[in-house]
Amino acid sequence: MGVPTLSKIDLNLLVVLDVLLREKSVGKTASRLNLTSSAVSHALKRLRLLFDNELLVRDGRRMVPTARAEVLAETLPAVLNSIERTLAEPETFDPATSTRVFRLAAPDFFSPLIPKLLKRMGQEAPAVQLEVSALPITGMSDLKQGRYDALIAPSFKRSDELRGSALGAWPWVVFGREDHPAFADWSLEAWARFPHLQIGSGVAPGGSPIDRKVAPLGVTRRIGAVLTHFTMAPPVLAQTDMLLSIPSVALRDAAQVYRLAQRELPFDVPPLELTLFRSSSNGDEPEIRWFHEHVAAAAQALNGVE
Repeated sequence: MGVPTLSKIDLNLLVVLDVLLREKSVGKTASRLNLTSSAVSHALKRLRLLFDNELLVRDGRRMVPTARAEVLAETLPAVLNSIERTLAEPETFDPATSTRVFRLAAPDFFSPLIPKLLKRMGQEAPAVQLEVSALPITGMSDLKQGRYDALIAPSFKRSDELRGSALGAWPWVVFGREDHPAFADWSLEAWARFPHLQIGSGVAPGGSPIDRKVAPLGVTRRIGAVLTHFTMAPPVLAQTDMLLSIPSVALRDAAQVYRLAQRELPFDVPPLELTLFRSSSNGDEPEIRWFHEHVAAAAQALNGVE
C-alpha cells in the first residue's frame, strides 16, 4: 500500500477525492466542483498514482470505493476541515462575549494570584472560565503542545518554541505564629533551633535553595513535618512551634487570617524570580495576548504595583 509524502500532495486533489468518495460519480463530482468530467477523471488518475490504489472501481454504472478509500472517506473530511480552520482568518476576540476556557499552570504557592486574576478578567470578560493546574514536571512540553495557554515558572532558559516575560521577584521569608519564641530574639541560631515545615515530599535533603545556602554556614534545619500543599501550612504554623521558609507571596493573604508573623531570613537567599511563558505557536493570538496581559497585571498587584 503506497504512502504519499506531504511534498507530493496537491490539496486540490484531496478536495476532489473527498467529493468523489461522497458522490461516487465523476459526473456528479464535476457538477459539485464546477469542473469538467475530463478534469475530474484526470484528477482521479493522479490520485490513484499518489495512493497506489484504485480508490474507486466501476461496478456497472456506479463506482465502488476500495477498502483504502473507505478509510479515507472517514478521515479525509476532518483533515480538510482542519486545514480550512488553519488557513482561515482568526476570529476577532471579544472579551465581553467570549466563553473561552483559559488554562494556566503555576506553582501552588502562587495561589494568591488567582483571586486577583479572576477579578481582573471578570471585569472585562464575565463569561470566560479559568482552569488552574499545579505546575507539573512536564509543564514546558505541555505548554508547547497546547495543553496550557500560560505557564508560570522559575526563570528557565527560553527557546524558539517558548516566549517568556518576567513577572517579578519575591523575597524568601520565614513564617511562624505571631508569638513564636524564635521571633523574640531572631537570629540564625533561633531559625535552626525549631522544627520546620517542608512542602512537597519530592525535595531531597539539601536540595532546596534554603538548605543549599545554610550548608556552608555549618547549619542544618530539622524537618518536623512534610505537607503536600501550601494551603495546609497556615493552621499548622498557627498552632505549633514550626517555621516555614518560603517566598513571601505564598502566605500573603493567609498570614493575616491565621495571625502569622514573618521575618526576613537570617541569611542571604536571592529572591525567587518568576517568568510567564507562552507557546510561540499561538502566543500572538489576540485571546492569548489578552490573557497574558491580565496574568502579568495580577502578578504586579501581588508586588504592590496596581
